[in-house]
Amino acid sequence: MDPQAGPTDIERLVAYKKDVLFDNRRESRIRESVEHTLQYFSNRSSRVDNMDSLPQGQQNYGGGIQQTRSPAPEYNNVDYSNQAQIPYPQMSRSPSQTRYMDSRAGSISNQKMQYDMMGGLGRNNSVGSQNGHNTPGGHLPPRGDLSKEEKEIQFSDFDSDAASSHGSAHGHGHGKDATHDHHGHAIPVNGKLAFRDRLKHFTFAWYAWTMATGGVAFTMSAIPFRFTGLTGLGTAMFILNLFFFTGVTSLLTARFILHPGTLYQSLVNPHEGFFMATFWLTVATMITNSTAYGIPNSGPWLVEALRIAFWVYTVLVSIVAVAYYHVLFTVKALVITNVLPGWILPIFPAMLVGTLASAIAKSQTAEHALPMLICGLSYQGLGMMLALMMYPIYFGRLMTSGLPADQSRPAMYIAVGPPSFTALALIGMAQDVKITKIFSTYLKLPNIDNPGMIEDLFQLLALLAAIALWVFAAWCFCIAIVAMFEAIHRNNFHLNWYAKVFPNVGFTLATINIGTRLNSSAILMVGTAMAVMLFFAYLLVFFCHIKAVIKHDIMWPGKDEDAH
Repeated sequence: MDPQAGPTDIERLVAYKKDVLFDNRRESRIRESVEHTLQYFSNRSSRVDNMDSLPQGQQNYGGGIQQTRSPAPEYNNVDYSNQAQIPYPQMSRSPSQTRYMDSRAGSISNQKMQYDMMGGLGRNNSVGSQNGHNTPGGHLPPRGDLSKEEKEIQFSDFDSDAASSHGSAHGHGHGKDATHDHHGHAIPVNGKLAFRDRLKHFTFAWYAWTMATGGVAFTMSAIPFRFTGLTGLGTAMFILNLFFFTGVTSLLTARFILHPGTLYQSLVNPHEGFFMATFWLTVATMITNSTAYGIPNSGPWLVEALRIAFWVYTVLVSIVAVAYYHVLFTVKALVITNVLPGWILPIFPAMLVGTLASAIAKSQTAEHALPMLICGLSYQGLGMMLALMMYPIYFGRLMTSGLPADQSRPAMYIAVGPPSFTALALIGMAQDVKITKIFSTYLKLPNIDNPGMIEDLFQLLALLAAIALWVFAAWCFCIAIVAMFEAIHRNNFHLNWYAKVFPNVGFTLATINIGTRLNSSAILMVGTAMAVMLFFAYLLVFFCHIKAVIKHDIMWPGKDEDAH
């Protein structure tokens, strides 16, 4: 990159693309594309400069294509704070690119590139077409003469071509196919694509659907003010979720088989890899639903099976919590200014060990309940401690860089999860200590004169901690919902919309449990209302999910988590 194009210039270009060209990609991706573009033109300028010393007949690139340079205007004195003065980039198009171009921008397709980034590239080069003829370049009309679609078409195609050329040559992994796949211009959403090709974009994020379904089903089992058929509704959702989970797992497996290399790419790409945690969270919801809907309708074999499932789950998520964070530390694909609560997703499955322990231990004997509760408390503390380390970075980003991009704002609800599920787990595990009578019948602690009081003390401390955590979760919820409504009219469906559901499962259940421990009908009514709204929110997101599949808003090139 030319040294004259400094960091400040790059940041201004990033802001320009976001504010003027309506580029809704993550800021790190925009910054990367700008840097690739600058590098591309810097290399092109250097190659043209090197030709000046050659004889006239030899001034061509490989292949014998004659290249000439035409004078180009200098933009060194342009005030980039005034958008009307900013020169717009131009890009010649191949027929395949103009095929899906807006008809209003038809005349743009044959224009040639003339570009000068803040004077940083020294001069402006207009490269002739392959037939050897040089076409003088111009600059696009001011912003007011272009529609939003024209701006997006022009700059995104210019950006993708430049970045793909540079990325292919320098091994950045952003080749032409990948870049066009990200922007989605090569295949319009109203086009046709074989199911096998759409399956290539079936990502781990689909487990967010099954995770939310299982969470809502478990909430149905805990609603205090019940009506006839509520248990049946929860049971139906639990059973349906088993089929949903099987279907998603089958399709994802088919993707990895039919498209070799996608498994590795999905893991090293954190924007999709983060959602791998939703697989384990779905498993956790299925186990907890088994305690609510299975134990009352089955024999003692299920109690033992759940105990085994608990320990197997704990071992596996322990490996995931260490291994995937190691992957994130290795690939170094994240930028601190783009931090979101989703960065704690890999530890979420481990944190839910505490929630699982609170749900399963009450059905176990004291001998088996004690190690489960100790393990649950340990892992709940692990998850909450990691979240507490992440919150300062997240809120610092909000204060200095502003709210996330519109499509990322549903992820703000994830911040509600750690305090909510911790409050839920603490109250549940304290109750399990009382139910299983661990300290009064099984475990004798030294220097404790009245062990019977330990169980009551645990319940009191758990309640106090849960109330404090609940208030923090409520504040995070309010921040997220205000940000969501501010951008909802600009936000198309993405699978991260299910983040509006699952973290609020813990928030709702914590409210109900606090109301139960305080014996407060008012709080229980609030918890019931929250559960009802959660159910209808799930239905709304599910409807948008189906609509997005039909309208090619997801499972489509450039539309999913694998595009980042």
